[in-house]
Amino acid sequence: MNETRVRDLAFVLRCSGAATLSFILAEAVRLPHPVWAAMSGIIVGQERLGDTRQATIGRFVGTLLGVIIAVVVGTTSQWLGAGQAYEIAIAVGLAAIIVRRYPSLKVCMWTCPIVFLTTTADTPLWEVGLYRGAEVLLGSAVGTLVHAVAEQIIWVRYGRS
Repeated sequence: MNETRVRDLAFVLRCSGAATLSFILAEAVRLPHPVWAAMSGIIVGQERLGDTRQATIGRFVGTLLGVIIAVVVGTTSQWLGAGQAYEIAIAVGLAAIIVRRYPSLKVCMWTCPIVFLTTTADTPLWEVGLYRGAEVLLGSAVGTLVHAVAEQIIWVRYGRS
């Protein structure tokens, strides 16, 4: 098999592997929405390992920022009696201000609505934010690890490229 076909196969396997392993681990630690782990495992994967690492750093920082913004805005809006539409508008607006300056953190813009829209009446907002952050961070870490292992296997067989 030539290197191009090996890289094609490695891409397919690492995407599938990252999604599946992230999902299994998120379920094993009983995270409420393992879908976010599976998606993050795929999303961070880029063509080159260095790019995957950069995407993971942006995802980590952006997710944490989005969770913080959502919890602060959500907590404040509860005092004001504002609804979810208000929360989403304000939180995404604040996140967008940051993303204009730091585009690699764009995940913070969609983290805010994810936190608000997965909130339940019996779970405090800060706890929902903690869960969503853990799901995304777990998936991102697994996606990067799977990519690193795949690259190592290819490197052993074909050398660096």
